[in-house]
Amino acid sequence: MKVDFRAMAPGQESEVSALVRRTSCDSEKGGGGPGIADDSARAALERYSSPTALEGRAKLGYACELAYVSGVLAGMIEMKGPGHVSMLYIHPDYANRGIGSRLIARAASRCATSAPKVKYLTVHATDDAMDFYERLGFIRNGSRRAVGGVFSTPCRLALGGQNSVLSSKLHGSSVELFVFSGTGNSLQVAQVVAGVLMEEGTTVRLHSMDKPCPEVLSEESAIGLAFPVACFSTYPTVWRFIESMPAGEGREVFMLGTCGGAPGGMQGPLRRVLTKKGYRPFAARFFVMPGNYNNKTLPVARNDARVKKALLEARFFACDLLRGRTRWSGGIPLLSALMYRLGQTRKPWDFFYRMFPISVNPEKCVRCGRCADNCPAGAITMPDGLPVVNASLCESCQRCVGFCPAGALGVSGKPAEPYRAMAYEEFQAAPK
Repeated sequence: MKVDFRAMAPGQESEVSALVRRTSCDSEKGGGGPGIADDSARAALERYSSPTALEGRAKLGYACELAYVSGVLAGMIEMKGPGHVSMLYIHPDYANRGIGSRLIARAASRCATSAPKVKYLTVHATDDAMDFYERLGFIRNGSRRAVGGVFSTPCRLALGGQNSVLSSKLHGSSVELFVFSGTGNSLQVAQVVAGVLMEEGTTVRLHSMDKPCPEVLSEESAIGLAFPVACFSTYPTVWRFIESMPAGEGREVFMLGTCGGAPGGMQGPLRRVLTKKGYRPFAARFFVMPGNYNNKTLPVARNDARVKKALLEARFFACDLLRGRTRWSGGIPLLSALMYRLGQTRKPWDFFYRMFPISVNPEKCVRCGRCADNCPAGAITMPDGLPVVNASLCESCQRCVGFCPAGALGVSGKPAEPYRAMAYEEFQAAPK
């Protein structure tokens, strides 16, 4: 479903007013129901949403954005200043299809960009719209009260993105799923999620994060991001990709993270970055998988059990995406904010490399060049036929170690057997 967003132009006030009246008369409101108490309240609402009132507020600086589907006005949002939602109505025929949440996401993005000192998006949520706003992460910050017969509760959404988003579901019928994977863990999880979504009728296209994001993304598609957690953050390659993403225009986005243990809350900073870009983060899940950072070889049976558990959880997550049982929590604010800032520099990666320096065994090396060809950071060259690792560029993703066909790359003095989640041929077959 393609949604066309545009600002209300002079002369469109009657069309917008008709949408509000149509929605207020329908029992199935879609994220902007009026919570009418009696006829006098209905009359008050009609006066507030009349063409004359809309025109007058526009002259006072209120901003009204409209959402059209195939030429039909499907929704509207009116903002008082950058941070307060004064009205939000969705045509009943388009309720529960993600239009309301996209309008909110776009408003939050504009506020974060044009008024960075505003910390909250606020709204007086009517009774029948409370569930909608709470699913988007709004929290109540006042008592329910009636004004002119219309009952509402003050709510606010932290634009910093540290609060948890409650349950929501995937509205789009297609997904663009972008993946960064070192040894194949994240790719495996992404493939399982994609498989379940496709079984349920959702179109999924997999892409690699090794190169920048396309400048144009489908308006009808939700966005998925799958990558490993590293240093309680993620690799510079992933952050570069996210920085390259175009404006979100209210698109839904979910995250799949693989890690060896605790993720450390990196989803909090990621959510803030995506929200500021205009995306609507609504679901995030972490999956514990084996890694290459242990100082001893883990039992194969333990690794297999961990992988099977993670892939089963990935299937559950995909089902939750479709049925509205997902959330995006804010993580651990202090730790996640610190590691996000450090992760934008070379400090954690230089430290990591000092702990796990990658060495080359020339007697084992078959000089195939696979490591250099597949290094996402361009940190490996082969000047004399043997791999040379540039420590100042290496991100320690372990792709070269995991997929070396001869086991010629590894960490000096570390006896653990290199781990990879899949055969190199399967890894290479994934979209690049």
